[in-house]
Amino acid sequence: MEPDGTGVWRDIIESFNSAHPGTPVRLVEGPPSTDTREDMYSTAFLAGRSGYDIVYCDVIWVPKFAAAGWLLDLTDRLSAADLADFLPADLDAGRYNGRLYRMPAFTDAGLLYYRRDLVRRPPETFQDLVSAASALQNTDRVGYLWQGKQSEGLVTNYLEVLWGYGGEWITADGRVLLDSAEALEALRFLKSSIGRFSPQGVTTYTEEESRNLFQAGRGVFLRNWFYVWQLLGRPDSEVAGKVAFVPMVHGPGGMRAAALGGWGFAVSRRSRNPDAAWGFIEFATRPQQLRQL
Repeated sequence: MEPDGTGVWRDIIESFNSAHPGTPVRLVEGPPSTDTREDMYSTAFLAGRSGYDIVYCDVIWVPKFAAAGWLLDLTDRLSAADLADFLPADLDAGRYNGRLYRMPAFTDAGLLYYRRDLVRRPPETFQDLVSAASALQNTDRVGYLWQGKQSEGLVTNYLEVLWGYGGEWITADGRVLLDSAEALEALRFLKSSIGRFSPQGVTTYTEEESRNLFQAGRGVFLRNWFYVWQLLGRPDSEVAGKVAFVPMVHGPGGMRAAALGGWGFAVSRRSRNPDAAWGFIEFATRPQQLRQL
């Protein structure tokens, strides 16, 4: 998984290993980039090696990994009572062709952060956001920070705006709707922000570039994920105690919406220890461990 900066995963794994000395889990820390870690898993699978027994799986990897036959079907390992403990949408994100391949461990969603010391009333509509971002920006701060780099982050930003305008990108039967009026309106909103109330360089920003600028007091509004909240409140943050958040704004006929992100556990179909791997997943996704996380 990503570098364990807080040490919480090492603590959880140590607790498991103490109770299960015969089947210890070894944590492999990869680079921060999600795409790079996906490549590490894919390379191991393509090489035909067992590689990793347990896959710490991004929400968007499931269809690719399951379709390739790389993941173990976990459907029959859970009772109805077990399933009832998790968010239905997060369980659905771990399914492929009706079968469950990923257990949720960390759920994420997109939020609109704002400077509550500057913004008198949080925006509800896109026009509210444009007006406040334009009025409150100055030479030291921009109005609106988001993730415009060509990546999955840009896709989630776009989808939240699209849903806010009442649109959708695809139908249940696979018809693509990206030429609809709502889809074009969403594209116009993001494009019109560049160089106007968002910086010209926003098309190179990922989550961390935009978060660092906002945390340094260089922005009024920021679209980002849950993890940002704790960082913004740290003693060394320029905006500690000055930030609040709401769901993304909406347009006429639309509604506030958030892209679902997050991480969960899957088992490699090539694992020589599938039952031991499942034992760790069962342990790591219990309430005690998730509260600790």
